[in-house]
Amino acid sequence: MPYDPDRHGPHRVVGPGFHQRVWEQVRRVPAGKVTTYGDVAAALGLRRAARQVGYALAALPPDQERVPWHRVVQASGRIARSIDSECGAEQARRLRAEGVTVDPRGRVVEFELRRASWS
Repeated sequence: MPYDPDRHGPHRVVGPGFHQRVWEQVRRVPAGKVTTYGDVAAALGLRRAARQVGYALAALPPDQERVPWHRVVQASGRIARSIDSECGAEQARRLRAEGVTVDPRGRVVEFELRRASWS
């Protein structure tokens, strides 16, 4: 999929190589755990770049299955999009396959216990 500024946000908002740094950080989230967009941004030293983390994950090429994008959720513990949407349903399906319970409204059950620690 080509870069689409409407979907992926401004290009290189936080500098060259940002997308790759995000993808590498997300690869560190173990199966059965979740993290937030803000947690990923903070781990990269960019506390105010949570939205750009989302843009970087949205820009993942289809062949990047090694990046577990589905393990990144909102700060409230909700999956990124409505569970009724195709993407939200896929994220919930992948999380459930890893043993993470997602309630019918799209929130990770026991979110704080499932939240990955970067320390």
